[in-house]
Amino acid sequence: MTRLRAALFALILAAAPAAAQVGYEPAKSPYSDLPWSQSVAFFAGGFNTETDPARVGPQPGWLAGVRYDLRIGGPVALVGRITTGPTTHRVIAPLNPIASRVVGSKDSQLLAADLGIALNLTGQKSWHHVVPVLSSGVGVVTDFNGDPDAGGYRFGTRFMFTTGVGLRYHTQGRWEPRVDFTNYLWQIQYPTEYRSQPSDGSDPVLSRKQAPWLGNHLWSLGLSYHLFR
Repeated sequence: MTRLRAALFALILAAAPAAAQVGYEPAKSPYSDLPWSQSVAFFAGGFNTETDPARVGPQPGWLAGVRYDLRIGGPVALVGRITTGPTTHRVIAPLNPIASRVVGSKDSQLLAADLGIALNLTGQKSWHHVVPVLSSGVGVVTDFNGDPDAGGYRFGTRFMFTTGVGLRYHTQGRWEPRVDFTNYLWQIQYPTEYRSQPSDGSDPVLSRKQAPWLGNHLWSLGLSYHLFR
């Protein structure tokens, strides 16, 4: 019995150091601290617009922009963005017969500005250098065209909501690449002429009053530069 007790005591002493080690050794940990509190990023990517019922909204293209991130507490950051890019939209004459209704297209410059919140899903650390991010915000979008086109339509300036997901790659230096998917949700409004029947009796552009909210998607690659810890 004495030998058994001595063996058990020796086993407990041998296991105690291993039990005291919880988690990873710092040099081998997959987690890295995110010490920076502010950053500026430049990004660009492909922009895909949702087709509106009358098909006169902004068309797909590309957008580029700049963003500013300010950590306001733990893994939460305040984000401001300005995004811009060239676009076009169809110009239609709503009172023309269907065969001659489309009269051309119009170029314009799209600009969106939003302010929102971003959340690091891994907290104030990266996991294997990767930081998944969720974001949401509000803002405005404009095409700088205050005057209606030849058919009476104008996009103008619209209120919008934004949501997004992204991945940051933490390099432990000041520069950091990232990829983002952002949804811009805005409303399209049409002139009353779009519901008027042409003189030849053909169908109007729209059969009823509509003001749809459309989701417009931007896939972007960016590069951040961290300013302050």
